[in-house]
Parts: sequence; C-alpha cells; structure tokens
Amino acid sequence: MCANEKGMTIIELMVVCVVIGIAFIGLAGIFPLGMQNINESRMRTVSTDLAQEKMEELLDLSPADADLDAGNHTDANNPVRSTFNRFWTVTDNDPVADMKRIEVRVTYPRGSGTRDVTVAAYKRS
Repeated sequence: MCANEKGMTIIELMVVCVVIGIAFIGLAGIFPLGMQNINESRMRTVSTDLAQEKMEELLDLSPADADLDAGNHTDANNPVRSTFNRFWTVTDNDPVADMKRIEVRVTYPRGSGTRDVTVAAYKRS
C-alpha cells in the first residue's frame, strides 16, 4: 500500500460494523421495556376512567338507592370491557354524621398478579 492512499481498510470497516451492531443490540433491549410502560400507562388510564365513570353514576343516585347502602358492592357488568373489574364500598357516617364515603376500585391484570386504581368521594346522606 502506498502511504498517500486514502480510504478505509476492510479491518477498519469490520470494526465499525461491530461497534454499530453492539449499539443496535443495546437499543433493541430498550424497546420491550418501553412497550411494557406504554401498556401499563394505558391500563391505568382506562382503569381511572372506569372508576371515575362509576363514581359519577353513584354520586347522581338518591342517597336511599340500594347501590349506596353501606357495605361492599360489585359491578353487575364485571368484567368491564372484558379485562377490568369494578367494586365499590360505601361507609355511612364517615367522616362525619350524615355523610357517606364512597370508594370505587377498579382492578386489572398485570403479569401474574393484578393492579388496581381507587377513587374516593363523599356524599351527603
């Protein structure tokens, strides 16, 4: 080879390809984690929407409605949207007399377990 030749040798080209390949493999490992985070965010958002929707329905009911009796209640439509389960608990005289504490909980599957979202509000008896 002459000293004044310009360009890359095959070895330099192979080294560059290996470095770029290692970088792409590292980046490829990030994508599944990103997809898991996106899916978890979507599930949490839908759960929050479903809990808020049920809470608004309950707050519009008459205080004497059976769905506002003290105790634990299960949504008759479970599983909602084929994935989510909705439950609510009504506690009388909490935090003060003539008030009902309503807590709506929506659960959804995550891996081998479940996650949940809870929304709480108060209604005058």
